[in-house]
Formats: sequence, C-alpha cells, structure tokens
Amino acid sequence: MMKKNILFLCTGNSARSQLAEALMRHMASDQYQVMSAGMKPEDVDPRVYQVLAERGVCADNLQSLSAIDIHDQHFDVVITLCDKASNECALFADSDALIHWDFKDPKPMEGVEGFRDTFDGLQTRIALFLMLNGENQHNVVGPVELFKIMSDPLRLRILMLIEDEQALTVGDLTKILDVSQPKVSRHLALLRDGGVLQDQREGLWIFYRLAEQLPVWIRHTLATVRNGNPGMINQEKLKLTQIKDRKKPGFSLKTHSQIGA
Repeated sequence: MMKKNILFLCTGNSARSQLAEALMRHMASDQYQVMSAGMKPEDVDPRVYQVLAERGVCADNLQSLSAIDIHDQHFDVVITLCDKASNECALFADSDALIHWDFKDPKPMEGVEGFRDTFDGLQTRIALFLMLNGENQHNVVGPVELFKIMSDPLRLRILMLIEDEQALTVGDLTKILDVSQPKVSRHLALLRDGGVLQDQREGLWIFYRLAEQLPVWIRHTLATVRNGNPGMINQEKLKLTQIKDRKKPGFSLKTHSQIGA
C-alpha cells in the first residue's frame, strides 16, 4: 500500500510539531510518511528530546524545516498546531485534507511539564485520527449524508435503538416506536440502501443491524450520540422489554462479535 504523506505545521517547528512528528511515526508505523515544518523555524527545544526519551519514543532525524522550502511538495494531510500556522494553509492548497489542532505553545513555560501535557494531548488526537482513518475505512456514507440521515427524529431513534440492541426487526420497531409498518420499512430501506444498515433473514423474520463495512468514524459518531444522550430512547427501551414474542437473531449479543460487527 502506498504511504500517505502527512505534514505537521507550526510557527517555529521547535516544540509542538516536533513532538507530533515523532509521535505519529511511533504510533502509525509504516502507514504514513511524516514530516514537520515551521513558518519561522527555530532550533528544536531540548525539552522535546527529554519528553520523547521519557515516553520511549524515537527522536531520530528530528530537524527544523521551513514550510517555504517544501511548499511545492504534495501532502495528503496537513495538520496545523497553532493559529498562525493555520492561516498559512494556502501554501499547501492541493492537500487532500487540511486539519487544525490548536495546542498552547509549551516553550514559554518553565520546566518540562508543559511539554508533557502537549505530548499527552497530541497522543490522544493522533490515536483518534489513526482509528478513524485506518486502511479499511470505506466512504460508504459521507458526513453530509450521515447528518441528513440523523436529522430526521424517527430515523435517529431507529439508529439509536439498533446501535443499542444490535439487531431489530420491522415488527419490533413498529411496536416500540408506535408508527406504521410502511413508515418504518421506508426508513429502514433508506438506511440499508445508503449503506448504514444491512438486513439478514432468520427464519420468518428479517433483522436489521449496522452494516459490517460501516466506517469506524460513523460507528464512533453513533456511539457518541447514544452515550451522550442516554435518555433519548428510554420509553422505547421499556416497550421493548414488554415484547414477549421477540425473536432473537443468530447474531445476538452472544454471537454478534463472531460475524465481524
């Protein structure tokens, strides 16, 4: 697989972007070709090497570069780490993605604690970036399409119930949402045709669940909405417990992980 080029951009290329470059190389392995640069480059702060050594991250080949000197190179992703650098993204206008992570400059602070805090913050951001942009993240649904889908209150409740229960039938949803079967079926068909859900027949019933190839960022979004609004489907959950004849699918909670969900 061809490596993607990623650039961390900051003002001085002496602290934040150096930590980010070393961390990305450490965490992403061979997935990315990583560089960092600055708008007004300065020498690498010695505290960068101290923190990287403490955390067991290789600091080899770190050097301060000028963004001007590499402006003609193509980068798949450019991540700016301060507001001043963010204003200079025009230098890399042909990049596939321009991202801004705003981190406070640790250099004016005494001691090394500010560098440790920056390291920890970058580690969290980079881990999330790598999780959501892995090799197998197919863009079945784009952000605009996803939020259009979620903007409908009924579809959102359907998604939250399926995210929570893992698999439900049209009959289950009709009963607990108190809406007509044709209306539920239309919404399920839209979600299935859009690649968000998939169906599977188990005996007389067809169960709907999240699509196996659903990108991690969409799963992460749905889980965040569900966990951030835990009372959203309380009444529906209570009704669900009262459905005595509910049939369990083959990919129930006990076997769900075995089929790649």
